[in-house]
Amino acid sequence: MNEELKQKMREILLERYGVDINEALCRFSTQNYAFIFSEKPYMIRVSISPKKSRKEILSELMWVDDLKPFKETICEPNESLNGVLLEEFEIDGVLYRTSMFRTARGNIKPTTEMKPMFFICVGDLLGTIHHVSTNERELGIQYGRKSMRDTFGALKKRVEKNMPPEIEKRIQNIEEEVNGLSEELGRYGICHGDFHINNFFVEENNIWLFDFDGCTYAHYLYDVASFVQACFLMGYQAGKDCRKALYEDILPYFKTGYELNKECDEHYWDQLELFIAYRVAMAYMSLLEIDQCGVVDNLEQIKQFLGYILSQDDVLLAMTAAMKKQGDSHEE
Repeated sequence: MNEELKQKMREILLERYGVDINEALCRFSTQNYAFIFSEKPYMIRVSISPKKSRKEILSELMWVDDLKPFKETICEPNESLNGVLLEEFEIDGVLYRTSMFRTARGNIKPTTEMKPMFFICVGDLLGTIHHVSTNERELGIQYGRKSMRDTFGALKKRVEKNMPPEIEKRIQNIEEEVNGLSEELGRYGICHGDFHINNFFVEENNIWLFDFDGCTYAHYLYDVASFVQACFLMGYQAGKDCRKALYEDILPYFKTGYELNKECDEHYWDQLELFIAYRVAMAYMSLLEIDQCGVVDNLEQIKQFLGYILSQDDVLLAMTAAMKKQGDSHEE
């Protein structure tokens, strides 16, 4: 993280939460910083994103509250020293929004420690969330959150001038294919929206989930794809073919946990690779938008890395090649 930016952020967060981010591990994922405090029952998330309406913020809190009876490991936001659940501040013309999440036990799981039981537990958690979402949609419950279709389209419009033509065309094709899918009950509803390994802690077989800031109406496979993409880009089974790792090492166990709670028909998982490409596209476009924020030192390298994956028709094959190339360069 840029040290000048970190120092400015540190002073603001110290004033508003009474905690020092210099004592925390910092993780960054396209639009979010996660400051993780060792042995403390809380973490702080800072997001770089447009200001949300009161209705959107309240809907996030309502949904988290609705999920708690079904999974006690859903982590609700904690108040700042000012008595608010969502703090907003500006640094160098960039708007940030931040929340503290409590009762998150354990730590982020290193990819080297991801075993079958881990994938079963993650699947169990996400299956529960999607089951609740399906039931609520069936009852006619509607939250004031945007759809992923609208968010994706608006982001693409904002950054398309910065995209190489071949990548812009590829993203357009991915978007059209996803938008052409039916938003049927049981496959589509309110989702976490940013479900990846930096947004939950692992405590033995318990998965403590936080950061519902991106909750959105989307196809449920988007959440699954977010998790899978993050596993690979964080180095899971580095050097192994990503398709083999997905279908042999991740999905069989993940589905075991997921389908304990969420009913799936025989074609439920058919579009997973499409949604992995969709998630990569979302991450790539998000990085284009923060081009001037000074967020990470190797921003251009990360954009080129994701851009290469997007430029290929087979996203898992491209991810395998990109990860191998990255590993080779580290060895050199």
